[in-house]
Amino acid sequence: MRFLHWMRLLPIVFGIRFPNMHVWLKKMFEFQRQHPVAAVSRALSLIRGNLITIIVFLVVGARSESFPFLWWIGGGFAFLLIVGVANWWRFLFKVENGELHIKSGVFVRKNLYLSKDRVQVIDITSGVLQRMFGLVRVDIQTAGSTSREAAIDAITIQKAQEINRLLRADEYADESEDQQFKPEEKPHKEFKLPAKELLIAASTSGSFGIALSILATVFSQIEPLISESELFEYLFETLPSQTDFIFFLTVIVIFVVFAWLLSFFSTLFSYGNFNLTVKENEMVITRGVFEKKRVTVPYNRIQAIHVAEGMIRQPLGYASVHLESAGYGDEAGTGSIVLFPLVKKSEVLSLLDEVVPSYQKEMSGLALPKRSLRRYLFRSTFLVTAATAVLYFWLELNNWIWIIPLLALFWGWLKYRAAAVAWAKGAFIFRSRTLSKSTAFINRNRVQNLTISQSPFQRWRKLCTAEIYVASGDRGKSFSVRDIEAETGIWLLNEMQRRKGSETKSEPLEKDDRIIELPGWNQAAN
Repeated sequence: MRFLHWMRLLPIVFGIRFPNMHVWLKKMFEFQRQHPVAAVSRALSLIRGNLITIIVFLVVGARSESFPFLWWIGGGFAFLLIVGVANWWRFLFKVENGELHIKSGVFVRKNLYLSKDRVQVIDITSGVLQRMFGLVRVDIQTAGSTSREAAIDAITIQKAQEINRLLRADEYADESEDQQFKPEEKPHKEFKLPAKELLIAASTSGSFGIALSILATVFSQIEPLISESELFEYLFETLPSQTDFIFFLTVIVIFVVFAWLLSFFSTLFSYGNFNLTVKENEMVITRGVFEKKRVTVPYNRIQAIHVAEGMIRQPLGYASVHLESAGYGDEAGTGSIVLFPLVKKSEVLSLLDEVVPSYQKEMSGLALPKRSLRRYLFRSTFLVTAATAVLYFWLELNNWIWIIPLLALFWGWLKYRAAAVAWAKGAFIFRSRTLSKSTAFINRNRVQNLTISQSPFQRWRKLCTAEIYVASGDRGKSFSVRDIEAETGIWLLNEMQRRKGSETKSEPLEKDDRIIELPGWNQAAN
């Protein structure tokens, strides 16, 4: 900063006039500060991150007569606002010579440097607060865990586009005026999510369980307050049958309905206005009703593609398509990006051919041997049956509770039927099931590691577990299939070690009667 000060004095000392010198020096040497609304955004982020703690604090404070409740509420929000203002004032950034430099931290000063060759994905989002002031948020994702700190909360869309341009490794070669204002290339293809599919996606969202757990947590904290207000007694009196069973069943139904509504509207607002734009070297995903989000993913960062068929969506013939990106990381550190939130299974392959034609999507594979079935059934039913037996004899429950182990048995059979592996020249397909059925497409040159492991019981049965790893987010991503033939595992290792250009031997696929075509959606549709 002293250097900048003395440079400003040059025209006065030497009597030299440089046109626009101050603007040029500011652009080259001075850091920029975010819009002041970033202080409020930071305070709201702190509230959202500690929402459960704040709710508990409010409930406890409201029940205490001696607790200065209103003073603590006002003081708490004032403190969060002060913290937000301090973070905003201490946050500085600049882009110079293809490098983003961020200074942040109130008490501990941090300096973050991100060079353009390490940038993986650039997200541009616009929440409700930012949109009120015509601002956006920029997240720069890199190959390290520091990507969570490379976020600029509130800047103009023009500055965001300029940062996006300057940090793109393939676009920074020339900064002449002609190239700086060169219009973007026209998109090759665009895919939108129709309103019908959006409603189905919201109705069958996998976030239902998360919403239910959030409601259960909140209810556990406010339940004492509801009990004191005699709400339970009022509901109990208004029910048509005053039995404990009907009462608790009604409470469960209310919880499920509220959780489904929360999941429905959350998905509806998140994936409304969904648009996938396919360009020559990258794809751009935009979505969101209130919070607009824009994700740019270069093709050379894609590590794997996997298709998820949820428990409700699979019988309806729908699936969601995800991709794993190297270096991309959300708040949980995962690199998974929703490529398309809902698509018919019969149309998945045609969509992938349009978006990622470099991936081989159909090949011959092997299902599991019959002796693997007992292991899947045992793992799915042992703990469930033991817990059911304890509850049945301890609480003297009805015999209908034994339906639960039968459902677990059926679920183990579904997991066995779903598991399969396939490999061809330069590509793998791994298919398995936990709650949802997942089919992963991985190119061999993207595989970080392939592991074949055996437990003592698997060694006795001549089985093994195959697990394949790809770079994704901060922690990586793995896909595994349990209890495949030990011989099949050896062939997978040989395929990984095969030199480029050599031919793949296919004896296992020629002599085995368990040959199937993966992923098999077209045959299912027919």
